[in-house]
Amino acid sequence: MSNYDNAEITCAVNALKLQGLSNQEILTEAEQVFDLSQQQYVVDILQESDFGSKIIRPIKSYDHNYLFEIIYQAVISGTSVEQIIDACSEELNLEDLAFSKLALEYILTNRYISKYERDAFIIELYQQYQEIKSYQDLIKIAESTKNIYLKQLVYKTAELVAKKNGEIPSLSLEKGIAQNNAIANTAQNTTLVQESFNSQVGNTLVETLNDFGITCSYIDTKTGPTFKRIKIKLGKGVSFKKVQGLGSDLVQQLGEQLGFDNPPMISVIPGAVVFDIPRCDRQIANFSDYVDLQSEIDINRIVIPAGVDVDGKYIEISLCDSNVYHTLGGGMTGGGKSQFEKAMVLYLALRYPPSLVKLALSDVKLVSLTCFNGLPHLIAPVAEDAASTLQIFNYLVAEEELRYQEFKKVGVENINEYNQMFCDRPMPRIISVTDECFDLLSDSTYKDQIEMALMKLLAKAGAAGINIFLFTQRPDKDVIKPLIRSNCSGKVAFMVSRPEDSGIILGNPDDDRAASLLGGGDMLYKSPKGVMRLQGLYLGTKAAFKGYLDQAMSAGNNSPCWDSKLNFSSFNIELKGETSSNNQTLRTKLNKLTTDSLVNNNHSEEFSFNITIDDLTKSQIYSLHSRGYELHQIVQEVFNLSRADGRKYKRIRDIIAEFIANLEEEDNNDT
Repeated sequence: MSNYDNAEITCAVNALKLQGLSNQEILTEAEQVFDLSQQQYVVDILQESDFGSKIIRPIKSYDHNYLFEIIYQAVISGTSVEQIIDACSEELNLEDLAFSKLALEYILTNRYISKYERDAFIIELYQQYQEIKSYQDLIKIAESTKNIYLKQLVYKTAELVAKKNGEIPSLSLEKGIAQNNAIANTAQNTTLVQESFNSQVGNTLVETLNDFGITCSYIDTKTGPTFKRIKIKLGKGVSFKKVQGLGSDLVQQLGEQLGFDNPPMISVIPGAVVFDIPRCDRQIANFSDYVDLQSEIDINRIVIPAGVDVDGKYIEISLCDSNVYHTLGGGMTGGGKSQFEKAMVLYLALRYPPSLVKLALSDVKLVSLTCFNGLPHLIAPVAEDAASTLQIFNYLVAEEELRYQEFKKVGVENINEYNQMFCDRPMPRIISVTDECFDLLSDSTYKDQIEMALMKLLAKAGAAGINIFLFTQRPDKDVIKPLIRSNCSGKVAFMVSRPEDSGIILGNPDDDRAASLLGGGDMLYKSPKGVMRLQGLYLGTKAAFKGYLDQAMSAGNNSPCWDSKLNFSSFNIELKGETSSNNQTLRTKLNKLTTDSLVNNNHSEEFSFNITIDDLTKSQIYSLHSRGYELHQIVQEVFNLSRADGRKYKRIRDIIAEFIANLEEEDNNDT
């Protein structure tokens, strides 16, 4: 690392700010150039600059609610007390400066403490505890601690130490605990100041909408890591369409006053319309602050991290939910897709042993997932091209079939029932994560085989404990077929550049909300239960990620589990025609799995009129027909045949028409 003085670092940071780089981009650059102390200096510069830019405004006096808000956000983002006081002293008049000092004191005393701050304080307290001789020393620490919640923690520790040492707690300790508890209870009223500010913002929005001729009333405001959600009630007879397209107009009318330059996302929820106003002081949702890696594992609730909602609540996605076995996700560069994928795989590898969770990864761009090569959870090395991805999918199809044979043998229907019956040797879940499925499904050599394998997996693999996650930057509706999209009941949309891309990912051509996302992990998660806007988790610095990854690489695998005995390497050798004495039937088995479709010989030139319909194809035809597809569209979708294919097309069309007619006749008979 080169040795730079503070003046040079300040100059470099200011130059990068002028070039339009975000704070996160500047910090990434700093990690490459500076040592740890210099990186911390960069953080200090950015925090001071951010606070200073908010407080430098061409007005004589400040609204005190606004001052309170920006001071509060500066404190929780890590800006030092000295930096806040210095900036206020330079820019504020005496009255506003006096208020800012009182507000700062009030915030430092009463604000809630993050898990990270609490853990750091506990470590420091433990180090002091090693040196103290009596609980009286802890009382002194408590009295000198400003924040009431940390003070409460020290008093509680002092009480426990006194009891452990057989000492009788003094009146000063009991009084301190009682007083601090009373203050802590009263501190709930600190939210009144925040609510007052939020109410002012909400009423300002209502007044602006009234200026547009829209009758409405303010309900409430919630503040999440990424945005403020203002809830309003439209007047009687006012259509949602009147407000749906006002995003850019609100930036023009309120952007400077409320501190946002991106159009708010506008959505309908039961009983109200919500406006998601981007926060000018957006918060990071750190992976380490939210994920649970310690509690007892429930084999019937394997989860992955989703993100943090507008209430600050950590949301997980259950892989055991029969309504959301498979997920499609997409978004442009910078949207947070790669962080989401990495957080998901890393969490699974850290949280669950390989006996409970196995991973099948594909990364043809060699960007997001190749770093996970070497994990003991992998059933195969991370696939780096279409050929190796097809091998993984074919393996999963065969594994799926073996699992269903096991279910039939013991009399259950799915993995949840199986693991409840055999909790001492559970069947592991397999999570398949594919980055950039667009490239695979448009590959001229392998696309048809990959699509066929995917169809089989999406139709049946979920109940067998195989979850499919497909991600892409380019959600092309002609490449990612409707049947693939419809079988992915979970949807994860990150920032997109085109409204139509949002509609493709979310499964609704009219839903363009992903085009209003802010990037950096701001996302929409859609399940059959509805749509949630979340802030994805940030994995931290490269060093932090490497630390987690090293820990995951050393995961043990001592617990017994069900094993299909299907070896990936031997399986694919057999597929290539190389015989294996231990797997003589594998090639025959996979050929049956991958060619036993509607037309024998897989549409070969020697066309056969001996036509059979398997259960998977029936399901595909029924699904498309029930969603309004025309006959020729079903033939095109399922068999990639058109009228230009002559006899093949006509024969297939007639068989499908007969099948649909029988379905409709059965429905009529039932009624």
